[in-house]
Amino acid sequence: MRTTNYSDSQTCRYCGNMGPMRIAGSVEDAKDNEDAFVPEHGTVCEVLICSECERPTIRAGFYHDGMDEEDWLPTVLYPAERKTLSSLPRLVQQEYEAARAVAQVSPNAYAAMLGRALDAVCVDRGAAGDTLHKRLEDLAGKGEIPKNLADMAQNVRQSRNVGAHADLGSLIPAEIPFLGSLSYVVPEYIYEAPRMVEAAQKRYEALHIK
Repeated sequence: MRTTNYSDSQTCRYCGNMGPMRIAGSVEDAKDNEDAFVPEHGTVCEVLICSECERPTIRAGFYHDGMDEEDWLPTVLYPAERKTLSSLPRLVQQEYEAARAVAQVSPNAYAAMLGRALDAVCVDRGAAGDTLHKRLEDLAGKGEIPKNLADMAQNVRQSRNVGAHADLGSLIPAEIPFLGSLSYVVPEYIYEAPRMVEAAQKRYEALHIK
């Protein structure tokens, strides 16, 4: 099916770079049909390599012999689409976007900036304390987040300290997905969960209006 070694323009879900990716490999699951009027068809699966960070993207899509290459519309299967929260305050959102921009450049910088993003959440919620540790504890004490959630978020704080101080060691790329997921649980609980509950309540009420 392919006539080139590069894909169409893609946005890398790791580093955000946009442009054609090198096709490292592809598999076609072709299905022959005895009916002469039905073209050969099946699924094409491709492994793409980002020209910037050199991380893999896997995508797949249906094709048939009568289809032009530009009409093929594959779905990205891996990696998962980067999480975004629509309900974040503007300044908090900016801190998370800044952290994600350096994720593939430096795991240490990523961890340090995730700590800053969590700190921005604490400031937005008026948490008391002169350290991130104390502010997270204050949020838990006021019932803004559960105590176990505050304890989990302390892992981001500890990783932030490692990322910001060379004498404490260094983080590795494998820790990036874990840190990213962990750092989002606090803003999800504070900002996103109430919005989702409200939306669900409205749908429920709409269904039960007599």
